Amino acid sequence: MSIAPGNELLRKNLDRLRSSPNETLLLDGGTGEELFLRGVKDDRKIWSATAIVNGEYHGILEKVHRSFIDAGSQAITTNSYGITPGVGFTDGDEVKRLVEISGEIARRAVTDGQKSIALVLGSLGPLVESYRPDLIMKHDDGVKKYKYPIEGLYPFVDIFLAETMSISDEAFQVIDALSIFYQGQSQNQGELAKHPLLISFTLRSDGKVRSGESVTEIIPKLIHYAHNKPVELIGVLFNCCEPEAISKALQEIRSCPKIHCYLYHPPDQANQSSSTSTSEKVTASQTPRIFLGAYANRLTPVHEDWALASSEEAQAMREDLLPDDYW
Repeated sequence: MSIAPGNELLRKNLDRLRSSPNETLLLDGGTGEELFLRGVKDDRKIWSATAIVNGEYHGILEKVHRSFIDAGSQAITTNSYGITPGVGFTDGDEVKRLVEISGEIARRAVTDGQKSIALVLGSLGPLVESYRPDLIMKHDDGVKKYKYPIEGLYPFVDIFLAETMSISDEAFQVIDALSIFYQGQSQNQGELAKHPLLISFTLRSDGKVRSGESVTEIIPKLIHYAHNKPVELIGVLFNCCEPEAISKALQEIRSCPKIHCYLYHPPDQANQSSSTSTSEKVTASQTPRIFLGAYANRLTPVHEDWALASSEEAQAMREDLLPDDYW
């Protein structure tokens, strides 16, 4: 397989992000909600995957991707989140075929002539239900299921994005699936480009992951787990929850100096560097590091027993958080 077309753009963006804590990577908005606003049917069984399953919506999806880029997004996310066993896509080959379509559409949207104008993130959503750490698959089963969307997305994306993870074990499944995928490809086709990985967790209102794990507990576990595979984990993010919950999680990270060595731009970096010993600096330089990120939503808090199959209508939006306030 060839290197994804946006690889040079990816390197430039990562170098830029590493260079300064003031640098950011602006992601896209809620693709599903925008699709529904533009006339795509809100199918409560397969949600936004209907824009992939039904060819009549492919053009609308590409326009949605392009509208985010036109608005300033530096990365867009494939519309593959809902193509999972939990919403009825149980045939692995069918999952691979459908996510390939989502990847093709996203790649077209970011291509201007011979160059890419934005990065493509390959969305890997929860396999069963969002927000439900109690319903995740057994580890080996989950690893096998993640194989199909990874294979389908690989030729089209720059970064894999495991999003709305509700427990660390769910993220471990993605890491193992990626590791096995790359090992298999290198044996069959020789060495190939390894796309980095972002992992994003959904939070409870108290700032903890849905499983009850603290973010300061999860970050070191993830980094070491990925490093030993090896899978290049470049960032931990928070999504699909209230902005206030994300603020609590970030404050917890700020208040926990022992994990700051894992961050490219730790809080109070200047003050820390002046008081850090030489041996500590050497150890920190050898530690894998990550970026932090977030993309909250405007939904009202989601109940812990929520399930897509039993939801009769879309989750209500908050009335106290208008777009300008969010920004």
